[in-house]
Amino acid sequence: MKIYYIFTASIYLFSCSFSHAESLVFAKSGPLDYSADISETILKEAYGHLNIDISTETLPSQRALTNANSGVLDGDIHRIIGLENMYPNLIRVSVSINAIEGMVFSKNQGTKIHSWEDLKSFSIGLRIGAKFAEFGTKGMDVSAVATNDQVFKMLDKGRTEVVVSTRIEGLLVSKKLGFANIYPIEPPIASLNLYHYVHRKNKALIPELTRVLKIMEEEGRIREIKTTAIVELLRQYQK
Repeated sequence: MKIYYIFTASIYLFSCSFSHAESLVFAKSGPLDYSADISETILKEAYGHLNIDISTETLPSQRALTNANSGVLDGDIHRIIGLENMYPNLIRVSVSINAIEGMVFSKNQGTKIHSWEDLKSFSIGLRIGAKFAEFGTKGMDVSAVATNDQVFKMLDKGRTEVVVSTRIEGLLVSKKLGFANIYPIEPPIASLNLYHYVHRKNKALIPELTRVLKIMEEEGRIREIKTTAIVELLRQYQK
């Protein structure tokens, strides 16, 4: 409780200048992108301390990026570092708000994958717009579809030999669809931090938002929100 009061007081020092309620709409990959849902929860709290309401428009991953970059939307909930080089109207907020473990999933528990190069001999399924997976499998035998559900259904039906997704997406989608014979192949093929991106028209918000997120990070609030969300998601699909 003591930490909560310190956190609230610290945030207040940086929120006073935002006296007018605003609202912003950010792109979010979907449907059912569990990592993006968690990041949205984190950002709603952060923007709330600046007296700004946020909402999201759920779109296929690639279209979400396009609409965020064009200014149709106010930015993107979260992406890997470096997207600003491909989408120059998007500005990355420097505090990591989430992280993903990129995993290979297979119906064969004995599959051995230690690097992206090891995937060259496999047929691979992934979600369109999952940039870390697209970059890592460039030039390989890839079948890309719109949703994670479709990705794992292809694997279940034998249309691909492996899938590249995130650990949380793979485990939760497999639970939801009842695929008990799909396994994550350890170790992760990639571990990546995720960052919030805002369209350059909103760049004036970045200094205050960055300060709020740094406080949330230092006080453990970002970690707390993420842990609670994951526990609730796992409970939701527990048999």
